[in-house]
Amino acid sequence: MTGDRVADPNRSYHRDDLRTQLVEAAADYVEHHGHEDLSVRKLAQVVGVSPGAPYHHFPDRRSLLIAVALTGYDRLLGTHRGETSALPEDGLMDLSRHFIAFAEENPRIFSLMYESELTRPFLEPAIAKAQSEGFAILRAAVSSVGEQIPDEALGFRVAAYWSLLYGFTLLRSNRMLQRDHEIGEPEGTEVVDAVLRQAIRLVKD
Repeated sequence: MTGDRVADPNRSYHRDDLRTQLVEAAADYVEHHGHEDLSVRKLAQVVGVSPGAPYHHFPDRRSLLIAVALTGYDRLLGTHRGETSALPEDGLMDLSRHFIAFAEENPRIFSLMYESELTRPFLEPAIAKAQSEGFAILRAAVSSVGEQIPDEALGFRVAAYWSLLYGFTLLRSNRMLQRDHEIGEPEGTEVVDAVLRQAIRLVKD
């Protein structure tokens, strides 16, 4: 889906089906090329519809990017909605591993979700809502580790863990962790697990 296709004027689409196709095609484009040069007109060309057809669903480029980013959040959060683990630390580890793996496997979608025009200088409301859901899942996982503490202290604990998790994820994604005799291969799962165990240990105390 990386090449351009000419729109077929005799081809008809159900409105809901077209929206789904547009979002899927846009997500595929972002996965392969990034979001920076994606436009509604270019998307129409990729899907093979008239230039004006996508505007029935997405009035502008920003609304299209929001839809793509939200599919990313749905994939990221979907497996952890309502999920519980017998051992709290295992649950937090699994949640953290999943976040890191998602960023590694979907770097351009991840960038759109967290490091794009949708998040700065102001956070898009729909993106803020999705991030709040993710933060609530993380908060529940962190709160289950260690002794129960007041909400204010828990808030700082969650913020500390999120800072460690997100910072480590970005360092790996940007290849800013170098191999050495102490850390070993920073891309390896052993290093990921060791860092996460240390992070959990820090917020438990």
